[in-house]
Amino acid sequence: MNRIAVLVVRDSSPIRFAGLDLADRAARVARRSGAKTIQIVDDDQPFASAPPAELLLVLPERVIVEPGLLADLMRRSLVGLEDAAVVVDAEGKSTDILLLSRDAVTRIRLAPRVRLGLRQLAVEAVVGVVTPGSRFCARLRDACDVARVEVEYLRATNGGDGEGFFTKNIRWFSIPLSTRLVRLGITANAVTIASFALAVAAGAAFAVGHYWTGIGGALLYFASMVLDCSDGEVARATVSDSKFGAWLETVTDYLSYFVVLGGIVWGDVRWEGFCKHAISAIVAAAATAAIVLLVGYLRARVASDNPGAFDDALAAELRGGNSMQRFAVWGRHLIKRSFVAHLILFQALIGELPALTEIWAIGSVAALFIVVAVHTHIIRTVKISPLQPAVTV
Repeated sequence: MNRIAVLVVRDSSPIRFAGLDLADRAARVARRSGAKTIQIVDDDQPFASAPPAELLLVLPERVIVEPGLLADLMRRSLVGLEDAAVVVDAEGKSTDILLLSRDAVTRIRLAPRVRLGLRQLAVEAVVGVVTPGSRFCARLRDACDVARVEVEYLRATNGGDGEGFFTKNIRWFSIPLSTRLVRLGITANAVTIASFALAVAAGAAFAVGHYWTGIGGALLYFASMVLDCSDGEVARATVSDSKFGAWLETVTDYLSYFVVLGGIVWGDVRWEGFCKHAISAIVAAAATAAIVLLVGYLRARVASDNPGAFDDALAAELRGGNSMQRFAVWGRHLIKRSFVAHLILFQALIGELPALTEIWAIGSVAALFIVVAVHTHIIRTVKISPLQPAVTV
């Protein structure tokens, strides 16, 4: 017998969330949270054909949750004398997400609706109350709620406190874009490739060496960064994030640094010849390559089965460490593409793009020392659970 099974309860709603049928999305979320047995039923005697299991998790299709909430509920299980547990929202109202024991399922097997079954349990059994905490949970009342909840979901499931000012600034552009992309059925990997294409176009514009092509290149790179944020948002909204997608984003992110740096240096050399900017660029490229190799190794070493979770897990671990590790949390924001995109735009506006090579050289060398200083701590302490497939293959 399965320890936990999931019952997705649909109500034949025509509403779609992030371009997905609600029941299909709920099943993806359940599978991503680690559930192996998932059954989709109508809200008409929904418990009559419930799969046998020690615990039954009931998920109404109109309740939009992130996979982590279901995983937390499964780990919590039932406490003490509880026969069931219900998740309530911030106002204390039931979301109709239930965790039921075998005895509780037997009691309400003939209940005509989920809510009527919950009411029966409230009278006949011990029902615990669970709050979602920081996890996202919201009910869709009608189609008018979809746009608002999509935006709220993306804001809640992004990096949160682990994100710096510059990344949060770009989210103002990426979130509205992502909500439109998912409705068009654009995949996260397609967004990643488009982001890299814009970075290459930016590098080509920088290579011309003129002021206005520098402005154009900076805007192209900023747009590339917006798409770089959107690809993760599209993946999370559609529960389609994957190991391949995470590695594709990682590789294209790393390559974009060299494309942009190379374009800036080429444009400068065309007009000024081999000068101090070119020397700084060599130092910057060498230090950046070393950082890429070391961080890539760390990602593969501690997060090979779930590379997309590496950055958030790393930030959370370093925030609780010693002074060097806490400084690394602050310093890592300065080597992210979001900061670089803002810096490039500023340098382009003042007509000093070549001077970026000196800034880059100093920052990359300092960052390399920081990464070297904390890498052994990362290997020892950062633990990341494997990524569960969201779709059955």
